[in-house]
Amino acid sequence: MTISQDHVPLREWEPEYRERVVRRDAPDTAGTVVRCDRFGHVADPYWRVSVRWDDGGVEHNVETSSLIRPDGTQGRR
Repeated sequence: MTISQDHVPLREWEPEYRERVVRRDAPDTAGTVVRCDRFGHVADPYWRVSVRWDDGGVEHNVETSSLIRPDGTQGRR
């Protein structure tokens, strides 16, 4: 079985530092990634990020599955 390099499971998306993101369920809520931490097992990693929202608040431990880029994409570029 071959796994496509273009497909990244949602929880395995590692946003870059300073990358712009929006909430999947509230696309008008935008912010900037200020920290990205890896968790899980080597064979099954996942990331949680800290986001500085445009409204001034900072939220920690946000699962990347709840975030997308402003253009609607997620995963490797």
